Amino acid sequence: MQNESGMIPVDTKALVRVDPVEVQTKGGIILPDTSKEKQKYAAQKATLVALGASCFAEWIEKPARGARVLIAQYSGALIKGADGEEYRIINDEDIIARLEE
Repeated sequence: MQNESGMIPVDTKALVRVDPVEVQTKGGIILPDTSKEKQKYAAQKATLVALGASCFAEWIEKPARGARVLIAQYSGALIKGADGEEYRIINDEDIIARLEE
């Protein structure tokens, strides 16, 4: 996985690409705006793109670039990368879980 964002996180920060939130159910039903708002408060799936030098220093099993993780919706800072994609720079402690996908 290449880092095309043009950003390299520092210290204990991680750069993730957050998955887009789906606004329709599998059956094609469009969710009302109130349901969309509730989704904003949930956790989000993301992919680790780049890691700071001290990222995951205290972890026994350290996730690598490309790992799938779960993060809190409003953690970190939302940034647009050099490639035009939206990324989020978060603290390594803001990762809630690693995903087995």
